This record gives sequence, structure tokens and C-alpha cells, in this order.
Amino acid sequence: MLTSIQAVLDQVSEKIVPGVAERERMSQLAERLRGQVQNILDKAGYGGNVSIQGSFARDTWLSGEADLDIFASFPPTMDRQEWTEKVLPEIRKGIRAKTIDRYAEHPYLEFHIEGVRVNVVPCYSVERGQWKSATDRTPYHTDYMTKHLTQEMVFEARLLKRFIKGIRSYGAEIRVGGFSGMLVETLILHYRSFLETLIQASKWKPVIFLDIEKPAGSQDSRAREFGSPLVVIDPVDPNRNLAAAVREDKLWGFVAASRELQKSPGVWYFFPMKYKPRTKAQFSKLLEHQNRDIVAVSFDHPRIVPDVLWGQLLKIEKSITELMSREDFHPLRSTVWSDEARSSAILVELDTLTLPDAQLREGPPVSKMDDSQGFLDRHLDAKDTVRGPWIEADRWVVDKKRRILSVNHLITTALKDSRVGLTVPDQLNSSFRKNVKVLENRKILSLLGREGFDQGLSEFLAAKPAWLKTHH
Repeated sequence: MLTSIQAVLDQVSEKIVPGVAERERMSQLAERLRGQVQNILDKAGYGGNVSIQGSFARDTWLSGEADLDIFASFPPTMDRQEWTEKVLPEIRKGIRAKTIDRYAEHPYLEFHIEGVRVNVVPCYSVERGQWKSATDRTPYHTDYMTKHLTQEMVFEARLLKRFIKGIRSYGAEIRVGGFSGMLVETLILHYRSFLETLIQASKWKPVIFLDIEKPAGSQDSRAREFGSPLVVIDPVDPNRNLAAAVREDKLWGFVAASRELQKSPGVWYFFPMKYKPRTKAQFSKLLEHQNRDIVAVSFDHPRIVPDVLWGQLLKIEKSITELMSREDFHPLRSTVWSDEARSSAILVELDTLTLPDAQLREGPPVSKMDDSQGFLDRHLDAKDTVRGPWIEADRWVVDKKRRILSVNHLITTALKDSRVGLTVPDQLNSSFRKNVKVLENRKILSLLGREGFDQGLSEFLAAKPAWLKTHH
């Protein structure tokens, strides 16, 4: 019997809405930390005004998954270097918890306390539109949402957030490339409810353009300007697309999952099954039954800020797969794994690991006299000509000796010879060159046991989103 979608939502809502005790505990923690940070800044004479922002402030946080965003806003005259060199070190000293520096382009501190992740984020207190840093809009966001979200919508936003988390499309950080909390809330403001959002998202076609501050259809001419398939105008900044970070696979994954949930409702979209560990033997069997080859290009590296690390790993992935394509290895799909501390790998599924010695190269049509002469001059007596040239239909072709015959050889050659065209971003370049390994098929199993690798490999081999179930 098919469960109705409402029955599923009722089950989910029991788990996501925080109860009285949890709210109480969170409020006390938030207030205590806010006071503590304010105190540290006042003592050090930095001024600055400390407030709670983000989903906790907007009451769209999920039970058991609360994050605290503590913002310290400073006058626009303060130099950004003071944040990194004075303000954050001072807070770190005063808090006495194990903190991590987190910056992509914006410095902030992260630490865990009583099982809650806390971010301390500096920003400038500026007039709307006079933004000086990436986080100056946040207090305006909180303010906007607190004014516009009704109690009902707050609940709907929780549902949508849990759904997007469940299908792994939540989070605007580079590693995920998904939906931010602010984007989720804006969708609810626009469509009014979780179900309506799903119904509408099921029909999305690019470019999707939403601007809740304007009547529908008035701004469509701007849709293309943003160069993104989903454009949701930031209600506090008309020049900003809230969905700019959303990668295409995450966007269309959301659209597909929205359709599936309506067709066959289930709690698993919101709360996916926990990963079941596999043994090395089980993985070995899985790899034997793959119909293509799998390769892992793995390397160790020093610890760098996660957002920077992921940005660079995604560039390496793109460069490696493009290189494989150019050299005829036919990569079909790839993914990136990293423990974010010291090792990372690019996993690629490809048609073949080795190529024949000869490569067919197409020349000009015989009718083009000068081009034909040039082609013959180049290839007729060349050392690397294996066979030919001969005429195939209307043009010259020739078999040339292939320089690179295996994926392993491809990577080693690319490291020695920059003309092969592998680009590795600066911060990973030297460690990539020093210790990159090309692991083929069964050899990939040497990476098992590293943080998150088993699950990553498992999902890559499954090649199907966890929410997509066969209908019985």
C-alpha cells in the first residue's frame, strides 16, 4: 500500500521540530556565547556588536542539528586584516575551545561546544547595498526573514531543509555546491509551502527566475544575465543570485527527487539509510562486476582550508577527465573524495585503461591540393607513422604511433611534460607532483579505511542516488 505524502510529512515533522527542552538549552547556550564574545571584544577595546544570526535566529533550525552563528559586526573603517590578526585570535584565546580557522574568502572561527557547531563570523555594519564583505548581508537576511516568515512557513521551511539535506543537496560550500538556508527560506516565501515548492520544482525548466520583491514576470529579461540555470534574487540585494553556488547536478537532483517523492512518498528522502560498512572482500567483488574500469588518482597533501581545498580538487578533477578525453580513454563519470586533512583522490570510471599502439588521424580532403601536400610531407616518411597515409572516401588518413598507452603513463607523462596539459592549482601542485598514485581497479582498495572513503567508493560504484528506489 502506498503511504500518502501527508502521512510521511507527519512522521518527518515529529523528528524535525525542536521541543521545549531543546529550545531552552539552545537559547541559553546561544545567549551565553553571545555574551562571552561581546565581553572579549569589549575588554580588548575592539568595539563591535555581537548578535545571533542564521537559522537559529530565524527559527528554521532542525531538532538535533542546530548550528549557532555568532556575528560580530564592526564599523566599516576597521581594516579586514585586523579580523584575522587581532579580533579572531583574541576570541580564540577567550573561548578556550578547540577552534578551526575557516576561510574561503571570508575569515571565521568554528568550534564545537556541547555537541553544537558554533561559527564566529566578523562582518561590517553597513547600510543596505554598501556591502564590504561577504557576510554583511546576513543581519539583513535575518531581519527580513523574521519579518516575513509566518509560523506556518517556518515549519514548511524546516520540511524543505530536511528534504534537501536528505537528498544531499544542502549547503552552499564548494564541497557540496547546493542550496543555502537562505535560499530554502526564500523558496518557501515564494511558493508558500513545502508541497507547493515540490509541485513547482517538478516543472522547472532553465532559466528559473524568482524575485519575491517584484511581481511575477516583470524581471525576466534579467534571468540570462546571471549565467545560472536557477536565479533566485536575494530579497535584500537585487544584484545577487542566492542560487549562484548551486551546481547543476544538485539543482536537477532536487527537481528529480521532488517528482519522485510525489510519486512514491517515503521517509527515506528526508532521513536516508545509514551507510552499511562493507568488507574488503565485498568491495573486491563489487569491482569485479563493474562493466568498466575504475581508476583512483590519489595523493597526500598538507592541510588547507576546506573551501579552498575543494575548489582546487574540483579543478584537478576537471583537468584530469578532460585530459583523459583528449587522449581517447573515454571517461564517463568522476567524483572527488577527500578526508580534508591529508589525503584526497579523484575517482574516474572509464572505458579503457590501455589503448592500442596506433591512432587513426584524419587528414584533409584530397580536393584541397595544398593541404593534402602538407599532410603527405608531414606523415609520409615520419618516424611515428605506423601505416599509410591512405585515402578513405574523400580524404587522407594515417595511422600514427600513439605516445601514451595507459592511464598511468598519461599521468606520469603529464607531470613531466607541461604540453600534455594537466593543470594542478598552486596550493596542491607540489604535493600532487611528489606523491600522486594511479590506482587501477582492485588496487583502489588500498585506500579503504580512510575517513569517508569507503562510503564514497560505495556510492560511486552504486551510481544511483540513494533516494531513487525501485517501485514494487
